[in-house]
Amino acid sequence: MIWFRRILTIPVIISFILLLIFVLLITQVKDTLLNPGFYNDQMRQADMYNFVYDELLPVALDEVEEEMEKDDSTDFAIDISAIEDELVSAARKILPPEWLQDQVESATNSVIPYFLGDTDEFTYTIALRDRIDTAVEVINEDIVQGDAFTSIYDDGMSYLADQVLENLDELPYTVDLDKEEIEGSLRTVVAEDWIASQVEAAIDSVKPYMTGDSDEFTITVHLKDRVDAAADTVLDLFSREETYDYLLDEMITPAIEAHLGSIVNLPFGVSLSREEIDSTIREVLPENWVRARLSELVNGFAAYAKGETDSIEVTVDLADRKADALDALTKLADEKLQAQFASWEEYQEFKEAHNIDFADLINREILGKIPDQWVYTDADLRQSIGEDNEDFLDEARDWVSEGWTFTEVDLLDELDNDEEETLEDVRGWIESGYTLTETDLREEISDREEDLDYFDTARHWVGIGKTWLWTLWLIPFISLFFIGFSGGRNWRSRLAWMVVVLLLTSLAIYIATGQAYSNIGEPQLEEIMPDPSEYEGVEALMVEKGNEMIKNASSGFVSGIQSKTLYMMIASGVVLMGVIGWSVVSRRRETEESIENTT
Repeated sequence: MIWFRRILTIPVIISFILLLIFVLLITQVKDTLLNPGFYNDQMRQADMYNFVYDELLPVALDEVEEEMEKDDSTDFAIDISAIEDELVSAARKILPPEWLQDQVESATNSVIPYFLGDTDEFTYTIALRDRIDTAVEVINEDIVQGDAFTSIYDDGMSYLADQVLENLDELPYTVDLDKEEIEGSLRTVVAEDWIASQVEAAIDSVKPYMTGDSDEFTITVHLKDRVDAAADTVLDLFSREETYDYLLDEMITPAIEAHLGSIVNLPFGVSLSREEIDSTIREVLPENWVRARLSELVNGFAAYAKGETDSIEVTVDLADRKADALDALTKLADEKLQAQFASWEEYQEFKEAHNIDFADLINREILGKIPDQWVYTDADLRQSIGEDNEDFLDEARDWVSEGWTFTEVDLLDELDNDEEETLEDVRGWIESGYTLTETDLREEISDREEDLDYFDTARHWVGIGKTWLWTLWLIPFISLFFIGFSGGRNWRSRLAWMVVVLLLTSLAIYIATGQAYSNIGEPQLEEIMPDPSEYEGVEALMVEKGNEMIKNASSGFVSGIQSKTLYMMIASGVVLMGVIGWSVVSRRRETEESIENTT
């Protein structure tokens, strides 16, 4: 009879093995895919939070730089590679890996239980206010006051110098300037420490607005102290021979020639050509004199721009220059008349006899037509820039004298309605924290009631399944009890049958699971996982990290099953040793009792 019962246990043992495998799989799914801690563990195991800064962000910055280089809409490109370390370091300080980990784990611990039906509501909040405070501090200290800003500033000055150099041909005359000269002048006008101070001031002004501490902000860029530097730079760049030639040939000389003909005829066959007059004027208007007048004009512009004067009135006194010109032209006329005589004595006699005074004639016919002074006013400036630009001129003067300002009103004027709403949302998130609840999640999932009903039904059954999963373990262990009672004659042998079957089954599952994963599962994963070499940049990194996490998760899943079977092996082994010990003690006791009864 006992052998018949033991034969009946064979199909039960097979069903027990299958049931145990099934329950182990279901339990492992619950302990992994249905467990927030599993995802958190996988993120830690993959070192994801350091990976963001050690590998992902540098590659992302490289891609940004490549895109900037390909962008034809602007020639300005920051050398991101030169400041990559500073940017990554700043990002790590603003959003430390530990902070990222806290946010992700808080999210998984809040949201996943809701999906699994463990809770009917959740609230997940990210506090952003302290991150903004840290960001302002880090940007000001590490970026604006660090080497990164110097690199950005250098790129900006180089770009502006290139732009100025490319537009030199728009000047009415040719100026022989090189990039180094232009860039040096730009650095004088727009000094690095001045730019840095303006950026810091702007950040400090906007911060209270973004954090909700204030409903307004004003950024003021003070330009007044830059005007004098700009004036000095203009004079330094353009106080050269090319400018002198242009002013003399294209402005001063034509203005004089407008009052004169091509030849000025004097008595006794003496005449002065325009070329001779021009040459004389060039002699009496030397380059240093013209440069001094240019300086007066530029400084007049500067004072007008700064609001120190309400008008421009630069007076160029020509009286002393006319006196020198009179002497030179009189001498030239005398030389021409003298050339008509054979000797100096004849010339002197002729001149005295006719009472010749070329100075009076030249002063009346030539220099008398030239004004004693030339005045340049703001009216001339406005006329030269055109009526359409007069408002801009007034606005520019206000910017210089009072500073260029940008307020929250200007910002809102630049935004459309959707962008304005987004801005207000961001300010609210920074002030109070960004909060996500089950209501927000349900709105994102679907706006149809029937879809939400399906979602809630799924949550409900998943929750019930998790709650009552332990009852599945009763089925294989009921089979195990049946095996024990069918295979054993007494309690010891029945218990031995149970633990031996459990021990051997656990051992078999342990070995089979490892071998199946190594020989079948892992190679299959390698085949279906995407190849990182088929991607570039950030995508390649993410694919590679994703593959790593899939392998880790799969290995963890298998290890979890093996751990459970190992615990069962240990427990059944301990019980088996107890049964063996029990049997040894019982037999010894029975032997002793038999001896006592014999004696």
